[in-house]
Amino acid sequence: MELAKPADESRILDMYKAVVDKVNTTTVKLGWNTDVYPDKTFIHNAVSNGEMCIIRDGDSIAAAAVVNHSVIPEYDNVAWEMSGPRDHIVTIHALAVAPDMQGTKLSYTFLKDIEDYLRQKGDLAVQLDVIDTNIPAYKLYIRNGYKEIDRLPMYYEVVGSRLFWMMEHIL
Repeated sequence: MELAKPADESRILDMYKAVVDKVNTTTVKLGWNTDVYPDKTFIHNAVSNGEMCIIRDGDSIAAAAVVNHSVIPEYDNVAWEMSGPRDHIVTIHALAVAPDMQGTKLSYTFLKDIEDYLRQKGDLAVQLDVIDTNIPAYKLYIRNGYKEIDRLPMYYEVVGSRLFWMMEHIL
């Protein structure tokens, strides 16, 4: 795992587009649309801020995710195990694995690499949300020691109001 560079942005967008194309043919229905999220601006900002983690597969991007301290206000309504200032509590956004790499357990390796990176930075916990239709992501997090803390209806522009699992992992 490494942090993405500006030269990676177009390949990251290509990977997200491939994921959206594949997912939109399944029952997962993330609601992602690379014209809205994860779009060029989202990727550019994450790369510029040193928040875009990637795994390379030759010249392609095999996996990508954004890690930062940014959350929507609904996170304040959750009875998290780890509370306090968000400067040591991280959120993972838009974790995705390229379709041709899915089923290889790369998501498990990537998640562990992200957690190791966060520990090295001194972060204490990961708190995130998973849309109610994304059973594969829910299972990934549960299998990796994340706890379902709550289920909340939340609003995101790209999907509207939906139910989300609120997940937490103490590092």
